[in-house]
Amino acid sequence: MTALSQFSPAAMSADWAFKQMFKLESECRTQVPATQVHAVGQFPKLFDQFPFPTLVNSAFLKLGDLFRGSSNTLRYHIAQVFESSKHHLPQITHTEELLKRILVVLYSNDPVARALALRLLGNGSVVFARYPEAQHGVLLRFQSTHPLEIAAAVQTTERMLKYSPEFLSVVWETVIAKASDTQMLDTTRTQLIHSLRHAASNLQLCTVLYDHCRSWMSHPESTAIVQNATMATWKAIIQRHNELRLEDAEFISCLVQSRLSSTCHAALALLDKWVPKDQISDMGADETIDGIRDRLVSLVRLQFRNSPSDIDMYRVRLALKVLAKIEGASSEDTSPGVPESWELAEALCAWSRGVYHGSVPGSLPILEFIHKSLAPGGFSSEGFGMRSLDSDHSAETGASLTADRRLAGTDKSNTEYHRLVSSTLLAMRVSALLGRHEYKVAAAECVMRAWHAISRASLSLDNGRFTKRFLRASWNWCLHIDKSRALAGAIKDMLSSPNECIIHSVANIVASGSLSDRGADEQLASTCAKHISGFISVANDTEVLASEQRSIWASIVVVLIQGLRADIGLPRRAAPGDSVKLAADAIASWSARIGSQQEGSESQVALYAVSGPPAHLWQRVLCLLAANGIWSSVSTLCGATPVLRLGNQLQTWIRAVGLFADAECAIKDPGECMRLADSSLANLGILDRQKVPRRFQLFIVQLRREMIDLLHGWRRFCAGDSLHPSCIVSAKSLVERTRELEQQARLITHTFMMIDSTTRRWLGDVQSAFAAISASASGNDGFGAHSGLQRVADIRGSIGALIKDIGTEPVRLGSSFFSMPPNPEMSIETSPDMEGAESAVAVFSGTQFHLVVEGFLQVPKHRLAAAPARILVAAWLSRQPRRSTDDDLLMCARYAEIAQKASRFAAGASAEEDITECNEVFLWESAILFETKLDGLYFECPCVIPTPSLQQTFGNYDTNIVSHVHIYCALVDGAGRTWWIGPHKSYPLIISTTAKS
Repeated sequence: MTALSQFSPAAMSADWAFKQMFKLESECRTQVPATQVHAVGQFPKLFDQFPFPTLVNSAFLKLGDLFRGSSNTLRYHIAQVFESSKHHLPQITHTEELLKRILVVLYSNDPVARALALRLLGNGSVVFARYPEAQHGVLLRFQSTHPLEIAAAVQTTERMLKYSPEFLSVVWETVIAKASDTQMLDTTRTQLIHSLRHAASNLQLCTVLYDHCRSWMSHPESTAIVQNATMATWKAIIQRHNELRLEDAEFISCLVQSRLSSTCHAALALLDKWVPKDQISDMGADETIDGIRDRLVSLVRLQFRNSPSDIDMYRVRLALKVLAKIEGASSEDTSPGVPESWELAEALCAWSRGVYHGSVPGSLPILEFIHKSLAPGGFSSEGFGMRSLDSDHSAETGASLTADRRLAGTDKSNTEYHRLVSSTLLAMRVSALLGRHEYKVAAAECVMRAWHAISRASLSLDNGRFTKRFLRASWNWCLHIDKSRALAGAIKDMLSSPNECIIHSVANIVASGSLSDRGADEQLASTCAKHISGFISVANDTEVLASEQRSIWASIVVVLIQGLRADIGLPRRAAPGDSVKLAADAIASWSARIGSQQEGSESQVALYAVSGPPAHLWQRVLCLLAANGIWSSVSTLCGATPVLRLGNQLQTWIRAVGLFADAECAIKDPGECMRLADSSLANLGILDRQKVPRRFQLFIVQLRREMIDLLHGWRRFCAGDSLHPSCIVSAKSLVERTRELEQQARLITHTFMMIDSTTRRWLGDVQSAFAAISASASGNDGFGAHSGLQRVADIRGSIGALIKDIGTEPVRLGSSFFSMPPNPEMSIETSPDMEGAESAVAVFSGTQFHLVVEGFLQVPKHRLAAAPARILVAAWLSRQPRRSTDDDLLMCARYAEIAQKASRFAAGASAEEDITECNEVFLWESAILFETKLDGLYFECPCVIPTPSLQQTFGNYDTNIVSHVHIYCALVDGAGRTWWIGPHKSYPLIISTTAKS
């Protein structure tokens, strides 16, 4: 199996793909309809398996030939292939030839065939839309009387306008005329009106279309479907130069009270684009503005009068936003008192909190809740607020929504939760539109109360992304208006939340350093420290509730994050030293309690379940401990984990991490440290052989192990006082190993694109430290016979001072060490095929060997720091094949050094000059660098490798030698940075004085 076939387990080579294409073509030519349809349906799968430009171009041309001469049934399925494989269409190089085959059918006498040709043009509009022939063919089809042909022309027009806005000027008059024709079907008129949204980029057409939208809306024969489509298009073309006029806004506001929800939604969405600020001060506009305001208030109050299950939150949200725009544009003199938009938004927030918390019956309408709140002895004495979260609930109002039912996570509880979050976001938006400070402060109070309420969210609530977005948006908003201190108290409640999304979000807020208020920061640190101290005092008490024990891990996370803040460039306000030590003591106490049980027993598993870190915090705690350099706690935590109940691969990984942590704890004993590091490498090697991606962890542990060994060797060398000739050999060996270790650290940095800042900082320190050692040890006088011993004495003095403090402290690693950092992967093969060939490729000596390196780039789902732009290919000849695997850091660094020192290929040099130069002195393992652009995710790079002349060495005798072509690939991103992500491969090459290449 070739490298490219890794993208498809069923494919064996590129040749297989072309053979499969010819097989499908022959099946399409048969006379059996079922076989034809089945064969056509296999083309999208073939394109996805092997998206070669040559194959895609040939296959689509063959489909075009088949479309031109087949039946309408098969034409329909071919059009579906163009729809499902439209992302491959840009790879077609002979687009005009393909278009000619389709236009033959488009100008035929069969209206159904013409409709299918139009559908195919629409499905392939990404490549066909810019051709005048296709545009003219579509325009002519509007003159047809066949309904299928008209519908196909309308759909194709809408799709082609997406990729060719210039096409709108060609079909403008035709589309406007058809859209204004009341005799047309509503579905056809709707599609045509929707297609006119692309006029937003043309100022002149926007002005004309604005008037047409007014006429279509006011036409007595316009149905609700046409009106909704018109309002959607009207909304799309409204811009600063083409704003909605006041009289039009009044006309649209009359539709918000429509019984059809679609019409009401479309009208409110259009009003949402209205900017009343410049129109509200016009003479005689007060009465019109009041009419619009009254309609919006009536709409909201009508919704509040309904049962809670019948409330349309979309209507309420848009209506209150438009109402807030109007009231925000009005001056305080013209609108005294509290704005109605804020009164209604605050009432909705208070009602949602009350229902979610249980102090308000869920069946109580919002309008009735407002009246009872204003009445004496109502729900609250403070406006529309509900009772304090710490107060006792009445038996009457709290019976229907108890805490036990909420923890059960019912669907109704989910609805109440979403309603609470939506109403809080709406209050934030209304206060921002009003633009007054007092309402922003009141909105921050609503956010704080909502945070307190959702801190008790159920584990079974399926709202992870919804919760993260709300917490992040509300926190940033409060930070923007300088009211983040109001949420500091709510953060403490959220640390004990059973919802993992809430804990993650709060931990990220703390990690970002957004707690800019010194008092809030210190208050949070003090609270977490007290929580941890209380846990230590009862760590051995089996009577403690599980929720109280498990919530301690969130406090540990916050304390560790604050301890790490100075390392990530943020101000360290609280004194985290004692708090971090307190967190380590808490982990030690808990681990001792777990260790008191028999390993793997039911009692140990049960104890871990009620007191151990939740799954969503376990790795986070490990990462923070490693980033703080507390490897003793990492070892303790890994040792207390009941690995016997886990899968084999997870067991191996936990053992590997625990052994590496033990190695860091034994840093003072180099022998024991290296023994434990070797054991960790052995476990990581097992995972690597099982195809578990652990290459980054392997490299880090190998680098750390080599670093400890090298520093131990330098210290032994510097501690000696004898000047023996063998010391010169030892010094040379240590200097060479120092240079190699620096290269290994550089390789890791330039191989993995998404390394966290803590690990990248450590790798940079390693490079700087060993570069200084290498520079100090490598003098200009070298190690000659007379000066060598004196040089050894000088090295002992200079290096001894440099390595005094290096490697004495535990390493600090970030999250990349515990989860493989996402990295692009590349798969390559050569032409001629040097891997799957039965025998080695032969080439004439003293000539140039030409080959093409082609492959795919597989980009991870995670967003990269910069987009891939180009591919570099370093190629060289060597006497030896590749002698390492991908997990051997030392050999990978040596090969990467050869590739990084490659000289760029001079495209203008003549072959004779290159041959003459290589005939005189041929340098083995001297790389040449080639560069090519990425075509999507596919690349093709021609390479030229000079071969040595054997006649100078062996004379005129017939001679054959076996050499090896090495290929090392790199990725250049949009920022110009080079990443040597590989792969590195070697292929045998026979160099002969008689063979013909």
